[in-house]
Amino acid sequence: MTNLELYRIFYEVAINKNITKASSVLNISQPAVTKHIKNLEDSLGEVLFIRTKRGVVLTEVGNKLFLKVKQALSIIDDVELSIKENKNLHNTTIRVGISTTLAKIYLMDYIDKFHKEYPNIIFDIYTDSTADLVKKLKVGEIDFIISKFPSMLDFDLNYNILGKTDYIFVRSPKYKIKGNKIDIKDLEKHPILLQKYPSNSRVSADKYFKDNNINIKPLISVASSNLLTSFVKIGYGIGYVTRMYVDRFLKDNSLIEVKVNIKPPSIKYGIITLKNNTLSQDISLFINSLKK
Repeated sequence: MTNLELYRIFYEVAINKNITKASSVLNISQPAVTKHIKNLEDSLGEVLFIRTKRGVVLTEVGNKLFLKVKQALSIIDDVELSIKENKNLHNTTIRVGISTTLAKIYLMDYIDKFHKEYPNIIFDIYTDSTADLVKKLKVGEIDFIISKFPSMLDFDLNYNILGKTDYIFVRSPKYKIKGNKIDIKDLEKHPILLQKYPSNSRVSADKYFKDNNINIKPLISVASSNLLTSFVKIGYGIGYVTRMYVDRFLKDNSLIEVKVNIKPPSIKYGIITLKNNTLSQDISLFINSLKK
């Protein structure tokens, strides 16, 4: 038997002031407890307990030892608890709300890196419009949202900025125009492709057109940036998208930016959480990895 086990037996006897009670707590026989206490006393060369008819009482030396053992066992117990909590810490599910677009071009790389370090954490990814994701967030179906921020902020939510991107107009090389910079009024002469309302992209586009007295009736309205971009690539017309999403297509020249004399606005994107909602350590850990 190790010294640590002997000290645990000593501690239980001192706490219970009775060998019989201590043996019950320790789930070992009374003679075994007596023998172990005797062994400890012999190894220290000191009497630790005075035996009485009612039980045992610590000697002066025994009391000094008890205070030290109590402190040491408390530290050991705290360490053991911490280790167990850490094992449980990284064995949870993180529920993320995000648009399909952002999931593909932004989130996947972060999850891949995070998963390599914490392989037991499970991700549930919910893709929908920001408005629908906010509803899910408020009823507890998801833990947080990664999204472009809406023009009207909700006071029940926290918004943590990760970055910003510009809205731009793009066309396919198949859709020919004179030059790559046009007057904003000339947009009325071209077929325009937009996302459906109430997406952040559509809200932004409608406001941009309204602010500049432009009357646009979109040729095609679609639910996702991915589908919109596919129609633009075919050559249907000019699309209104975020630079972040089409950056790779601009680089390989499968899309061309159409510059307008009045630039479309930029938009912030980041993490949306519910106010006064305490996030688990795993969720906070992942969110912090997004901020780096």
